[in-house]
Parts: sequence; C-alpha cells; structure tokens
Amino acid sequence: MEPVKGILRTQKRANNPFASESVIKILNYRIEQEEYSSRIYESMAMWLNDNGYMGGYKEWLSYSQDEMSHAKWAKDYLLDMGIQPKIPALKEPPQTFQGLPDIIYQSYQHELDVTNQCNDMAKQAMKDGDHLLYQLAHKFLQEQQEELGKTITTIDKLEAFGTDKIALRLLDNEFNS
Repeated sequence: MEPVKGILRTQKRANNPFASESVIKILNYRIEQEEYSSRIYESMAMWLNDNGYMGGYKEWLSYSQDEMSHAKWAKDYLLDMGIQPKIPALKEPPQTFQGLPDIIYQSYQHELDVTNQCNDMAKQAMKDGDHLLYQLAHKFLQEQQEELGKTITTIDKLEAFGTDKIALRLLDNEFNS
C-alpha cells in the first residue's frame, strides 16, 4: 500500500520531540531576525558607500552577509528536525543615517537586542531541557560575544580619537583592511 502524501512527514514530526511548536516558533523567529539584521546592515552599507565611506561600506556589507549565514544555522537545524523553515516577509530597514558614528552606535544597540533574543532562546532551551536547541543557542551567543566586542572596540576608537573628519577618515580606512 502506498503511503498517503503528508502522513510520513506528520509521523516524522510527531515522533521527534525536538521539533515542538515552541522550537519551530523560536527558530523561525531567529531566521526572521537574522535576515532582518542582514537588511539593516546592507542598508547601512549602501548609505556608507553613497557617502564616501568605502571601508565602512565593505565592513557593513560583510556584516550583512554574516547575518545571512547565521539565519542558515536556524534553517539547517529545522531541516535536520524534518521541518521546513519559513521564509519571512521583512519590513524595510532604515535608509538614512546621521553619519558613521550614528551607524556604529545603532549597530551596537542592534547587537545588544539580538544578544538578548539569543539569550532568551538559550533560557527557553534550558527550561525545556532541550540540549540540542541550547547548543544552537550557545553558538549564536558565542557569535554575539564576538559582535559586541567588535562594536565596542569601534566605539572605544570613536571616543578615544573623536569624530572629526580626519579621525573618521582614518577609522574608515581601518575597516575591512
């Protein structure tokens, strides 16, 4: 007898305790947030390019690409659990900024927000005793530590050397070198 289409998928999911509705919701949200982060950084990169910050443009464009690879982590996890990830509709990111310092400070605030989201994912995983999800959350949190460190170092440079045109030019030259 031929299996009815969809039954196997339903049974596969029903037999997988690591593919709960809660996990699916958390990871689809993570995908959405990582892809939106990519869009934010791409928008910042476009603004930087349009305003002559070619080093910053390359740096923020690389951040944008990194965020898409982070979204893939969550997609791969869901696929490994037999769940098709949702491809999210995304809102439009901001398009204008007040300058390189504004972009740096907004990036820092954004990374704090993402870190809180990833921390919430880790808390939920531990509450549920889901060590597989916790392992993924830990991977995201390790990445966030690196992101926060890079951004704080850049803020330290702004605060140490100022935001006059020459200091910003030197900082821009440091990016992606």
